[in-house]
Parts: sequence; structure tokens; C-alpha cells
Amino acid sequence: MKKRGIRPAAVIAIVSIIVVVAIGALLLLRGGGGILPAYPGAQKLAEQSFMGYTARLYSFTGPCENAYNWYKSQMPAEGWTLDYDGGYIENEGCLLNYTKGGEVATILISESEAAISTQEETFSVDMPSGSKTIFLTQGPEP
Repeated sequence: MKKRGIRPAAVIAIVSIIVVVAIGALLLLRGGGGILPAYPGAQKLAEQSFMGYTARLYSFTGPCENAYNWYKSQMPAEGWTLDYDGGYIENEGCLLNYTKGGEVATILISESEAAISTQEETFSVDMPSGSKTIFLTQGPEP
């Protein structure tokens, strides 16, 4: 009976899988926070990049406090560490700052007309009537 050895194609496939998993694990451990999660139901209106940072603007309806509470549970679940919590302020919004492996993330949830107006001007967008905003920035730690 002829002995069968391991086929070269099988070895290459196994080694390739191990390399992909190792690179993915390394990226997670080194940082590479990935794209910040968007609040369910939020609509992305604009995105801008500057000096290594990415800023995204979303609109949503519903209570701002719900978005605030969602981010407070979602970000740690994705490995982000809370560095600053300005708390939720009714009719204003909130500010949260997080870090993860050399990256910083800021989440500004706004329901004040003044803040929303400023964001509309900054991003050159028109906010849907009655909506609130989520402004996400992400980039390298200073």
C-alpha cells in the first residue's frame, strides 16, 4: 500500500489561514480601533478627513439620552476605554471621549438648535427637520 503524504496545497491553505488570523490579532492588539459604530437608525450625512482624523456626522430621531446610553454600553463592548463622560444634559446632548490602542474617539450627541446649526454649516448639509445629530471623530492619540 502506498503511503499518502500531506499535499502541498493543503499546507499552503493552512499556513495562509494562520497568517491571516495572526495579522488580524496583531492589528486588534496594536490599535486599529476600526470604524466607530453608528447608532442604530442613524443616517450618515457627511464624512470628512483631516490631519489623520475622520469625522462623521449622522442624524437621528428619538431621545438623545437613548443614544448616549447606547454608546456608553457599545463602545466598551468593542474594546474602547471611557476617558471622559460629560454626562447627558437634557435639551443639549452629551460628550464622550474614548481611547483604544493609540486611537482616540469623541462622540458628541446634540439636540440643541445652536449646535446642530453649527454642524450644518461645518459639513455643508441640511439636517432633516426635528432630527438630532451624532458627531463622531476618530484618529491617532495626540
